[in-house]
Amino acid sequence: MQSDHRRRHQPSPTTRSRRGFLRRWFAANTLLSGLFALAWLLARSGPRPSRLAYPCQQAAFTTATLAFGAPVVAALLAARKVLVSGLRSPAGLVGLAVAGLVASLGSWGYLSSVEAQPAKRLPALEVPTDYRAQVFHAFDCPAEPVTDRFPCVDTLLELMGQHGLKFYRSTVVSDVSGPDGILAADDVVIVKINYQWSERGGTNTDVLLGFIRALVDHPDGFDGEIIVGENAQFASTQNFDRSQNNAQDISQSPHDVVTYFQGLGYSVSHFDWTLMREVEVDEYSAGDAADGYVLYPFDPDLNAKISYPKFRSEAGTEISLRHGIWDATAQTYDRQRLKLVNIPVLKSHHAVYGVTSVVKNYVGLVTTSLGTNSHSAVANGLMGAVLGEIQPADLNLLDAIWVNANPFSGPGTTYGGATRRDELVASVDPVAADIWATRNILIPAFLTNGYEPPWPVPSADPDDPTSKYRIYLDNSMAYLLAAGYEVTNDSARIDAYSVQVPLFADGFESGDTSAWSTTVE
Repeated sequence: MQSDHRRRHQPSPTTRSRRGFLRRWFAANTLLSGLFALAWLLARSGPRPSRLAYPCQQAAFTTATLAFGAPVVAALLAARKVLVSGLRSPAGLVGLAVAGLVASLGSWGYLSSVEAQPAKRLPALEVPTDYRAQVFHAFDCPAEPVTDRFPCVDTLLELMGQHGLKFYRSTVVSDVSGPDGILAADDVVIVKINYQWSERGGTNTDVLLGFIRALVDHPDGFDGEIIVGENAQFASTQNFDRSQNNAQDISQSPHDVVTYFQGLGYSVSHFDWTLMREVEVDEYSAGDAADGYVLYPFDPDLNAKISYPKFRSEAGTEISLRHGIWDATAQTYDRQRLKLVNIPVLKSHHAVYGVTSVVKNYVGLVTTSLGTNSHSAVANGLMGAVLGEIQPADLNLLDAIWVNANPFSGPGTTYGGATRRDELVASVDPVAADIWATRNILIPAFLTNGYEPPWPVPSADPDDPTSKYRIYLDNSMAYLLAAGYEVTNDSARIDAYSVQVPLFADGFESGDTSAWSTTVE
C-alpha cells in the first residue's frame, strides 16, 4: 500500500524533466544577474571599499548579495557533500573564488559602514577670552544682477568695511579698502565654489559673478589671477558648464562667468580638481611638477589622510594650496600672495551630516580618493585639520539666496525643492559663520516651511551638541584651535551685523549708505 502511495505521488518523467529545466534556468539566470550586479558594484566602487558606505552603493550591494550571494549560500547548505568533492575540480575552485569575492564585499560593506559612524567629540579647547567673531549678514537681496554686479555682494562688502574688515588691501583708504584689507591687486585668488550638484544644489553663479566683479574693481587696478576651483568627487563638473545652474538665469554656469571676465581681459579661469582626484603627487620643491593631490600619512585620530591640491593654472601659475605660489627659478614659494575665498551654499544635508554650510564645503577641496577616507572623516574634524595645515580661507561668503530648507532632503537640491531666502553671510571665522547661518537662516526656513522639531536624524539642530552636524563642526573647531586659529561656535562670542539691501543698491558707487538699515546682534 505504501509503495502504491509513493508511486501515485511521484512526478512523471516529463514533469521531472520540466522541473529540472526550470531549476537550471532559474539558477543560471540568478547567477548571471548576480555577476552583472557585482560587476556594476565593482565598477561604481572602483578601488575604494569606503565607497560602499554611500547609500546608492549600499543598495547595490544588497541587490548583488540577494541576487548572487544568497544562491551560493543556499547551495552550500543544500549540497555540502557535493561541494567538498567539487572543490577538487577547476569549476569548484572558481565557485569558491566567487563565494570568497561575495564574502569580501560583505566585509568591505561592513567596514565601510563602521568607518562612516560619527566620531566622538574631541576634548574642548579654550577660545581666547578676548576673542570676538564677526559675522556680516545682508538680507532682502535683489533677485536680478545689475549688469555684471550683484548688489547684495557690494552691500555686504560695504558692511564689512564699516566694521573694520576691509575687502581690498590698498593704500587707498575707504569703506572697503585699506592697508589691512584682505585681497591685494596682484594676488592669486582661488575661489572655492560648490559645483557637486546641479540646479539649486550648487553655488549661486550670480553671487560668483558679483564677487569677481567686485574683486577686479580693486582700487589699485586688479592685475592678479582668479581661479574658480572644485572637486566634485564622484560627479563630473562637465567643465563647469552644466545647463541647470543655481542663478536667476539658470543657464548661467560658472564657465560662463569665467569666460565673460576673460573677454574683458582679466586673468580668470577655472580648474577641475575632480580630474586629478586619483593622482598622488609630491611638492614642487621635491621636483614633482605634476598636477594632483599631496597626501599626509594616515592619521589614526582622524581615521583619514589630510590632502590638498597642487596644480598649474591656465595662466601657468604653479600653486600648492599649502605652501603658495611656486617660483621655479628661485626655488621658493610665495604664500602671502595666494588667497582662498570659500563660497558655499547653505542647505540641509539629510544624507549624512545634517547641514552643508561653510565648513562642510571644504570637502570639495580635498580628495576622497587615494584611500584618504575623507568623507567619513568629516565627522572626526578632518575639515578643521586640513584648514589647520593649509590656513583657513581668507574670506567665507555663504550663499543663502536659495537654500534647501527641507530636513528630509539634501544635499542635492532641485529647483522645486529650494526655498528662496535672498540672504548672504560673510565671515573670516568659518565656524561662527556656519553655526550663525544655520541658527538664523536655515532653521527659520525649516519652520516657515512647516517642519517642526524634532527633525529627522541626522539633525540640523545647531543647539544639539550630540547631532552629527555639531559633532563634525565642533571637532573641526577643535583642530583649528589646536593649530592656533581663533574660531568659535559660541553665540555669545559672535558679533553679527545685518543690513537690508536697498531696492536700488547703488551705495557702493555713490558712497551714500544713509538708506541702509543696519542692526547689530
